[in-house]
Amino acid sequence: MPDFQFELTTTPAAADLATVKAGMWRYVQSRLPGLPDESEDVSAALFARTADGTVIGGVQGNVYWNGLEVEQLWIEETHRRLGLARDLMTRLEDFARRHGAVIAYLRTVDARPFYERIGYAVYGTLEDRPIGTVLYHMKKRLDRG
Repeated sequence: MPDFQFELTTTPAAADLATVKAGMWRYVQSRLPGLPDESEDVSAALFARTADGTVIGGVQGNVYWNGLEVEQLWIEETHRRLGLARDLMTRLEDFARRHGAVIAYLRTVDARPFYERIGYAVYGTLEDRPIGTVLYHMKKRLDRG
């Protein structure tokens, strides 16, 4: 058996993480040659603001590998049910399409009904993250009318 040891740390060295990341990227490239690296990722954020510039909502996502990963969506409580979330998502999806995305995906605990209303479908669940909840993994095709 080879001589090696394991190290578990909560403060990994940047160089060690870089080694693992580079190794993983070499593996990905061996399986999917020509796949663009992270430098091709496009991060986008859209905000809804009041007349005085106060942010009352926003959505943030990343476009890469022909997909849109929606990271977070939030609307101030007093401005919910006005269509702002739908408008923000529509604008982010349109941006993603213009940058080559054909699918969007996200995770949510309690906003499943909202996302289903705007065309997302559950493709996986994870129970007890956090305890007592269900984390829904959802997707939506962006390349279909």
